[in-house]
Amino acid sequence: MIQDDRKHIEFEKEQESERKSEGTILRGMIDGSLLTRKKVLKQLPFLFYLVFLSLIYISNRYHAETLRNRIDNLREVTNELRSQAIFVSSELMKLSRQTEVAEEVEKKGLQLKESVEPPKKIILNDKK
Repeated sequence: MIQDDRKHIEFEKEQESERKSEGTILRGMIDGSLLTRKKVLKQLPFLFYLVFLSLIYISNRYHAETLRNRIDNLREVTNELRSQAIFVSSELMKLSRQTEVAEEVEKKGLQLKESVEPPKKIILNDKK
């Protein structure tokens, strides 16, 4: 029975110290003594792990946003280049027409004449 009383008394003392510590948590945070308590010291590796994970999370998000912005910029440039390529190919098609070529030859004064005869196919008979 005496041992039971001692255990009960120790349990009550622990409860009283916990109640006192609850009131001093704010004071402990302000003066820094919270970090020297045994419970907090036991949790420091876990706290460091959480800080490490949050740093990785922040850097990963920053990297993802940077990549997304770069992809958006490249997509915009690609669309501009695609429209420019379509425009240039249509201009090339227009300028390569026979009538356009003939007009350009006349404008530049090159003494070339358009052929009125259709092209002829040359066939060689090679019998040896």
